[in-house]
Amino acid sequence: MHERHEPRNRAERRAAASAARGGSQKFGWRVGEWSRAVGCSRSSTYELIAGKRIASVKFGGARIITTHPADFLASLADEAA
Repeated sequence: MHERHEPRNRAERRAAASAARGGSQKFGWRVGEWSRAVGCSRSSTYELIAGKRIASVKFGGARIITTHPADFLASLADEAA
């Protein structure tokens, strides 16, 4: 039986609602949501940022990751090949 993922916070609920309405493509992710999308820890994500494996910007007090999770995972597959 397939369980449906329920959004955890307001940002995830907004993103899910936007996607349901055919919303625009997403261009930036907070560290926690990017980590969940990739399946790694927040600390691993900060290590990837520090090692310049993924791109990010600082906006106010927020760290926004601009590397799409799918692009990062594809780069890992390319490295393994």
